[in-house]
Amino acid sequence: MKKVILFALVASTITVSPLAAIGGIGIQLGQGAFTVASTEDVDETGFITVTTGEFSNPISFGGFLYLDLFSDFSLEAELQLTASEYDFEFTNALGTAGPYNGYWGGVSTHITVRKEIFGLGIPFLGGGNLFAGGGYNMHTFAPLADLSLVESLMGDLTEEPTFSEDDLVDFVNENKIDKSGFHVQAGFQFKLLMLDTFVFYRHIFGEFEDIVGEESFGSLNLRFGLGI
Repeated sequence: MKKVILFALVASTITVSPLAAIGGIGIQLGQGAFTVASTEDVDETGFITVTTGEFSNPISFGGFLYLDLFSDFSLEAELQLTASEYDFEFTNALGTAGPYNGYWGGVSTHITVRKEIFGLGIPFLGGGNLFAGGGYNMHTFAPLADLSLVESLMGDLTEEPTFSEDDLVDFVNENKIDKSGFHVQAGFQFKLLMLDTFVFYRHIFGEFEDIVGEESFGSLNLRFGLGI
């Protein structure tokens, strides 16, 4: 009887904890924090011109996966699609074609090491934490319209300007631009109902002058994920 009572007392002191999540997976929404200025590409005669319109703050969508490592460090992998619409037109001595709708965008991969800085107690959200991180990124972008694009579609730039938007799509697919660089980011992580939620700013550095007109550019991002 004494052994039974002793076993019951020991068992009552044992706390069984649920398995902790080792990472998470989810979706990500974002908006670029930059403007691509209008451009004008003029041939050597000065009579043939391709002009593109300005566009700002392209929208992005993607998915992410992260793995909790040790001492508040996590490893993230993210795939992101970015897109924006812009106008362009072509002019020569015989007239003007357009404006046409052009589509700029790209596919990006980010590998990031994230570190929790400190935790915060927030009513109704069950607490959260501030974090920062950095890592490596790879991109494939669509080119903007220019004289080489129009020449590939028309052949002779002195002819009456006309071409199809289907040909434009084919040109973009065949002339993608590959880039790479590094990034830093910082933001806030918290629980929203059952979702692991992240709000953060990311800044990307590299040689992006021929893509966005600057060496670097930023974005605001929102993530919703579930622990795994």
